Amino acid sequence: MQGKEQMTVILVTGGTGLVGSHLVRALVEKGYAVRCLVRTPQKAGEVLPAGVELFSGEINDPVLVRKACQGADQVIHLVAIIREHGNQTFECVNVEGTLNLVIAAGQAGVKQFIHMSALGACDDARYIYAYSKWRGEEAVRQSGLNWTILRPSIVYGRGFNFFNRLRQALKMFPKPFVPVPGRGDTLFQPIAVEDVVKCLVQVCDNPGMLGRIIEIGGPEHLSYVQMLDALLACLGEKRYKLYVPMPMMRLVVLLMSIILQDPPVTPIELKQLDMDNTTALNAVADIFGFEPMPLHEGLKYLSN
Repeated sequence: MQGKEQMTVILVTGGTGLVGSHLVRALVEKGYAVRCLVRTPQKAGEVLPAGVELFSGEINDPVLVRKACQGADQVIHLVAIIREHGNQTFECVNVEGTLNLVIAAGQAGVKQFIHMSALGACDDARYIYAYSKWRGEEAVRQSGLNWTILRPSIVYGRGFNFFNRLRQALKMFPKPFVPVPGRGDTLFQPIAVEDVVKCLVQVCDNPGMLGRIIEIGGPEHLSYVQMLDALLACLGEKRYKLYVPMPMMRLVVLLMSIILQDPPVTPIELKQLDMDNTTALNAVADIFGFEPMPLHEGLKYLSN
């Protein structure tokens, strides 16, 4: 067993999130020395394994981030928001926070910077979230660091995710109906969090993946309606679908975002349905050498 001073030190940002909480455990089990930058130490103590070094604060704090990067061999950057709240904006977190971490990692001599972006990240300001993810990628690409960017489709599993939002919509809408935006034919490629973690761990171990943007997804291209059907089947519920024309849905979602503190969908999220969220079906198998779980298998945790 190597001494602790010889172990690879990995800084994970967003360690208490959906991907982060699973990833940190996997890294600890593989013998890495893991440290996490977290906003809420109490939550970190509840979800992270013993022995993880914690740095408490915001990704935009240059002093704290620089301190967290000192002595780290690798950084895995997971911090991002998909909804804006107060001063937690896409610009502040997804763009400026990433740039702040990139600068600190460069100053600390970090050997590898792994950035988790999102499938659909694009240079199009009409899609506010996707544009912020693309700009975060740009900060990484222009950094001069040894970087790898991972772009997953919808990630799901134990922890808050897209299917929790679908369940929220189910609870809000009276049985036996459920609304569907437009035709519900936007395509996704949902990937289980366990499979995303396997990919991230392999990136840590493989210098051949440096300088690459890697798109990943599950083994199926599924429409919004097909994902909704998979969720209903898992929950044992029968619902009749009400297909709501997009102009009307936009109005309803706008009103919900004004009235509700935490609506099931926001106007920005609805706008993303303009674009499919898919990549090659064999992406994970070809690059990482394993078959990801199909959705019906991955959702079984909901019925346990």
